[in-house]
Amino acid sequence: MPPRAFRWLLHLLPREFRERYGRDMEAAFEADRRSAAGRGAALETGRLWMATVVDLLRTAPGEHLEILGRDVRVALRGWRSRPVPTAAAVAALAIGIGANVATFAVVDAVLLAPLDYRDADRLVSVKETSRGEPSNLGYLSFVDTAGRARAFTDLVAASQSTATFSEGDQPAERVNGMRVSRQYFDMVGVRPRLGRPFSDAEDRPGEARRVAILSDGLWRRRFAADPGVIGRRVLISDVPMTVVGVMPPGVDDLIASRLYRGAEVWFPLGYDPAAPFACRTCRHLAVFGRLAPGVSAAAAEREVSDLFAEFERAHPTEYTQAAARVVPLREVFLGPVRPALFLLWAGVALLLLVACANVASLQLLRASERTADVAVRAALGVTRGRLARLFVTESVLLSAAGTLAGLAPAWAAVRLIATSGPRELPRLASAALDGRAIAVAVGIAVASGLVFAVVPLRRLSRGATSDALHGAGRRTEGTGAWRFRAGLVAANVAMAAVLLAGAAALTRNVQRILAVEPGFEPGHVLTLRLWAGGARFTKGEPSEAIATAVTFYTDLLDRVRALPGVETAAGVTTLPLGGGVDAYGLHIVGRFTANPEDAPMADRFVVTPGFFETLRVPLQRGRYLGAGDGAGATRVAVINRAAADELFPGEDPLGHQVVLGGQQGDPRTIVGIVGDVRHQGLDRPAGIQVYVPQAQWAWAETLMTLVVRTAGDPLALARPVREAVLALDRSQPVTDIEPYDTVVAATTGTRRFVATGLTVFGLLALLLAVVGLYGALSVSVEQRRLEIGIRLALGARAGEVRGMVLSRGLRPVALGLGLGALAVAGASRLAAAQGYPAGTDPGPLVGALALLAAAGVLACLVPAWRAGHVDPARSLRAE
Repeated sequence: MPPRAFRWLLHLLPREFRERYGRDMEAAFEADRRSAAGRGAALETGRLWMATVVDLLRTAPGEHLEILGRDVRVALRGWRSRPVPTAAAVAALAIGIGANVATFAVVDAVLLAPLDYRDADRLVSVKETSRGEPSNLGYLSFVDTAGRARAFTDLVAASQSTATFSEGDQPAERVNGMRVSRQYFDMVGVRPRLGRPFSDAEDRPGEARRVAILSDGLWRRRFAADPGVIGRRVLISDVPMTVVGVMPPGVDDLIASRLYRGAEVWFPLGYDPAAPFACRTCRHLAVFGRLAPGVSAAAAEREVSDLFAEFERAHPTEYTQAAARVVPLREVFLGPVRPALFLLWAGVALLLLVACANVASLQLLRASERTADVAVRAALGVTRGRLARLFVTESVLLSAAGTLAGLAPAWAAVRLIATSGPRELPRLASAALDGRAIAVAVGIAVASGLVFAVVPLRRLSRGATSDALHGAGRRTEGTGAWRFRAGLVAANVAMAAVLLAGAAALTRNVQRILAVEPGFEPGHVLTLRLWAGGARFTKGEPSEAIATAVTFYTDLLDRVRALPGVETAAGVTTLPLGGGVDAYGLHIVGRFTANPEDAPMADRFVVTPGFFETLRVPLQRGRYLGAGDGAGATRVAVINRAAADELFPGEDPLGHQVVLGGQQGDPRTIVGIVGDVRHQGLDRPAGIQVYVPQAQWAWAETLMTLVVRTAGDPLALARPVREAVLALDRSQPVTDIEPYDTVVAATTGTRRFVATGLTVFGLLALLLAVVGLYGALSVSVEQRRLEIGIRLALGARAGEVRGMVLSRGLRPVALGLGLGALAVAGASRLAAAQGYPAGTDPGPLVGALALLAAAGVLACLVPAWRAGHVDPARSLRAE
């Protein structure tokens, strides 16, 4: 190996170490090498090289650390000499980096973290489309698709269920559940920790399907984590069932949590193909699949669409323009919230840029003060590279301090968001400052430190150091330095304008949505869910079960209405704006379509007497449903205004008859028209809606949401209402007790979350921009004290000097406002493309610009006032 290889190895050592000892080390190594070569021993030469490399690898880190320690001590001495600018820089970085880390923790938990499924990228949702509108599948459609599709290794179906646990000494508890086909646990790639999954025999009609699998939480809560529960017969909703499995803890099943309100118990689907609810048009089954290796979602969609076309040809009255839609599971559950979180992430990125711009301005001030020191170091032989290393160390150390200061508030913010954030954001409860978030914090700290380390490095030019050595360091600040600071101020103002205007526009959007009349009065209304479960509600003929359910709810509502503070109460199967969907085909008697599937779909609400009066839904024609619309009375229905206008244009709907579901169902006479009730969302129009009496529906409706109108605070009646239920039947648990106002507000939860976040970021950016402008202008006044003193000595008035300083400070503010207005226009189009339109109202933009302009003027007033009070004689003597 040539001697130059040793010189290459010396580059592992710091440059100043090489310059001091490098020649001596080369000479010593060359002597040792010649001595080894003279002995003719290649092995000795190899050992020499090996020992040299090992020695350099052992020595180099220590030398670098020794220099790093010196640089850190220099940085700390500089911090102590200027504590206020240092504290300002650390605070700005703590705000910017802490907000970014907190936002990343939320985004990571919701969007970026892998799904808790095996090969989650291969899991998809399968929908049937009719006239382009997606829907769930009927059971027979699912069976035919699962038997013929080759694009999936597993295809499963799921539906909603519920269960009441009431045996033992514990209070009765209702939990949400799922009915799933046997392959469900194979499809998601999660097996029970105890017991086993369902068998083929259990996924069929008969007694074998009386089995259940429990969640880990339910197993611990109701059965004290007893392993002996496997194989035990327990009463679930008064039905003896065998527990065959317990799921592992910590599994985040998005299907269970997002579609079925956090299912805690699973039952086999076990449908009888001949059952009325197993038909092709009974589209209530959510279907999911695992793609076969090498098959894309698009290819699977084409195959299933071809199958549905065949189904339509074979069953023309049960499909219409049938096709399929296959979407990755991640996109189904996380796609709807991605724009909101990315919008929030963009806002916090702007805040970080504002913080870095502030620190860059402070670093420029620090560099200008150290020009003479840098010049002396350069004159003494310190290289530019060594100086650059010093400044980078100082900047990264400053950034690290800001990061450490920002971690505590970031942790608190993440915990607050995880516990009280909007329910629409999936997996939000798992947000935490974990290792991934800390790694991002470290990355941001290093990157930020390197970015604003460039600022002092600009002072290393030959001209700057030469001027400093000749005394030019005392001169008035140059225009270049001020232009750089002014540019940073303008950028800060522009970014703050984007954040403030965006927050104001989104807040205005939320207020506009909340101002929409929902079609009812949710104020002073308590809502609670109740499932009247048990054998007595299912035994006997359907008419007996219906009568039992009607009697139970009639008695319960009479008890609730008798409570002090209750004005009226009623029940409904699907709470408007409550998130449920219950759609049926609506057929007009005498106008049946040739294909029943071509009939319009209507939101169906099964209600008890007093429902419209309780929610104060306005009656427009006819009458409300009442106690006289019992099982033996003429079957009736009430429709909303949208249904009247769309289905009966130019005629009176009252007296017409309609059929819900299949055309063979019982006709119902329309007896009333009520106002439109928003159901899918406040920002979505009301569709066709049909209301039918509970006593006249085809089967017993036992799952109801009670709505109780109160004279005062609804929550004050929560306990008495619950006690009224328990007094009637202690085995019937009550869940989801909350004021109706809370339910309505939750429909805009994600928008309000983003608007709140952007508002906080905008106000912080405004604070940083104002502080940055104040600091830059104050420094400018201080460095131009001699010039100001000369102007005043030559007869300039104090007001003229103040005006000069104000003009100097407000010019970057005006530039920033102009740039901010242009940026807001572009950002508005981007936000609108993501589903967050800002509208045409200029109010948010004008308000944001006015607030920034006022803050800019205030930030300039103090430096301008100081400039007008400069003592000419003192400033001239100081020079």
